[in-house]
Amino acid sequence: MASVQLQGEENSGLTVQEKDLLAEFDSRLFGFLNFSGDGGTDKKTLIQKGIGEYDQKLKIKKDGEDVEVDPQLYCHLGHLHLLLEDYAKALSAYQKFFSKQEDHWKDVPFLYGLGIVYFHFNAFQWAIRALQQVLYTDPSFSRANEVHLRLGLMFKVLSDYEPSLKHFQLALIDSSPCSLSKLEIKFHIAHLYEIQGKHKAAKEAYEQLLESTLATDIKANT
Repeated sequence: MASVQLQGEENSGLTVQEKDLLAEFDSRLFGFLNFSGDGGTDKKTLIQKGIGEYDQKLKIKKDGEDVEVDPQLYCHLGHLHLLLEDYAKALSAYQKFFSKQEDHWKDVPFLYGLGIVYFHFNAFQWAIRALQQVLYTDPSFSRANEVHLRLGLMFKVLSDYEPSLKHFQLALIDSSPCSLSKLEIKFHIAHLYEIQGKHKAAKEAYEQLLESTLATDIKANT
């Protein structure tokens, strides 16, 4: 990720190393950062320090001092708030980036983060639009499986079962790390067949799910 620039950074409270580390944090790490494991506390502290630094720069700008703010600051600030699951502040920062950056639609981590925030607030139509734009702009996006997963969940809630099934199936065949297990995704697929009245397909899917669960239990106990 490109670093965020502010004119007049000579009084920054962040070291060069901290800036370099902070630049690596964006929406793609959402759900995959462990703040309780080794180094987790340090990561959380750095994110909080970065937020404080950005807020201070924005306060100076608000107070009328001659500081030029790169719109990317708002985007990165949104990412940092998202990683701490402060969704309201993440949305506020993302919306400022949206209004200040004309080609915001080219920034895939921004679109992904915005989609995650809308998903959290159950603003499904807006979330679907943002996440579909992610796949359109970058079909090889590193968190494409997370995008498919959330699109599957939202279409399921909206009773739009065919696209829901398609996205769950795409999430299932993706080998990238995922916030849901393969068994959980298979359950959603089986349930989709059931609620559509496709009883034979549902029965087969549930039976395969049961076999996979038993195989996993046996493997774990040997």
